[in-house]
Amino acid sequence: MLNSLGSVLPFSISAETFKPLAVVPCFHSADLTMRVLLIPELYRPDDPTANGTLGDAATWVEGWLDRDPALHVYWLVPPQVPDGAILADRERVTAIRAEPLGDSDAGGTHLFTEGGYSWAELAALKRAVYDRGAYLDVVVDQRRTGRFDLRKWLCQQTDLWAADVAPFDVIANVHDLQVPFKYRYCSYRDEFQSRMAMAGAVFADGVWFKAGVDADRLRERATEVLRPEVVEDALDGAIETGSPIDFSGFEESYADAPEVLHLAGSLWEKKRADRLLAVGERLHEEFGVETLLTSMEEIPDEYASPEWVEAFPEADRETYEAALRRGDLAVCASEYETMARTPFEQAASGQVLVLRDEPWIYDCVPDDYRLVGDPDELADVAVSAVRNWDRAVRENRRLVAHVARVRDPDRSARRTHRDLRERVETKRESYDLGPHDDPVRAALADSPGAAELSLDDLRERTADYTDDALPVTESADYALADLVYALRSLGYRDAGNPGTPTFVRR
Repeated sequence: MLNSLGSVLPFSISAETFKPLAVVPCFHSADLTMRVLLIPELYRPDDPTANGTLGDAATWVEGWLDRDPALHVYWLVPPQVPDGAILADRERVTAIRAEPLGDSDAGGTHLFTEGGYSWAELAALKRAVYDRGAYLDVVVDQRRTGRFDLRKWLCQQTDLWAADVAPFDVIANVHDLQVPFKYRYCSYRDEFQSRMAMAGAVFADGVWFKAGVDADRLRERATEVLRPEVVEDALDGAIETGSPIDFSGFEESYADAPEVLHLAGSLWEKKRADRLLAVGERLHEEFGVETLLTSMEEIPDEYASPEWVEAFPEADRETYEAALRRGDLAVCASEYETMARTPFEQAASGQVLVLRDEPWIYDCVPDDYRLVGDPDELADVAVSAVRNWDRAVRENRRLVAHVARVRDPDRSARRTHRDLRERVETKRESYDLGPHDDPVRAALADSPGAAELSLDDLRERTADYTDDALPVTESADYALADLVYALRSLGYRDAGNPGTPTFVRR
């Protein structure tokens, strides 16, 4: 739920004293531009482009930039993330790169991909944002831990107690909620971490769930330790972002009869590779279907050695895409996922998809999809699909059409952008222009024809109109956020430029 920051109060500007600004112009919310920081979790830090979390956020950014003429996006990412992966080659995107928490040469670094913030990261943020006179309206934080320290550090940068409205919002971007059944095989997670992750989401300024199933799990589990009304309040304002997929990049063509089963993805325990290979063996025995196995990881001999398996360990994107063109069938036996990507890319490539019947699939699968079954039924479902191939193809086409709607990139970008915009708009409506803003209005009246105003220059010019001859933001009762929202209320918007913000008249 958006923070309640006070009621909307009327205001007026003296037409006698500040005639050029006597009337505050009305404007559409689309004119309200923002500065947003994205902090993705890279669960595969050695290969940034293999992280769906990064791809999802990049899709949002592309959609935001298309619909917002002056939004500026900052990314906090490790040094190895290329510009192209995060659209950092665009003027209104700033990549802030720093080594994350932990020593990359030490063992067990995978434990901390979701972890806290290093001094190097905070220093890089300060240099790129606050040392340049800029600000952040919203921080979208995907790391499960470290939010306590991050928020404390952000407060220190923003004169929190002087501001009339909260200078920033921190959104918990929930990629994979750690509920008990997910970590029972994990050597480094337990109930404490699960509860803290849920509390961290509930007490954030907002929650973005990648998958609706995690919102349901939060409601179920968090209420065991938190008051139900507190949890419901957080969920009332939460949104489901989905995991957008641009299906235009896949060719949905089907074989006349299936010849190749394509098993793709990681071999983590939850994926149940043993079940997948059992399906492959059954299809080979009954129909002579070959199995194509692609994974970014090493593939154990027990999976790669059968004569009916063609295995591609440590497969790159090119190898995977070639397999998408070759395969006719796909099977997913995962116990849990949050908006899995690979199976649906396979389906969109014309590989008839058989799915394990688990709650997570229905975030993007029709409730009545027929090619589903319990773990011990998957081989039977696959056999039935082969025997009734035309019907299976029709069912897969229906699935792809449904997933394309649910995971439409524009839909995801529109939903997330609306949430960002409404947060800033609510604060602008709550900001009460008053006598404390007189130095700002006077400085603006001195340059009535100026098309652009540097935020730093304007701040300095306000010193000509304060009792102590200091910039208005030096007052203990006036924050940079107040200056920003005063400008927004007086008909100016941030131009979205890199570096020190420039404001322009709407």
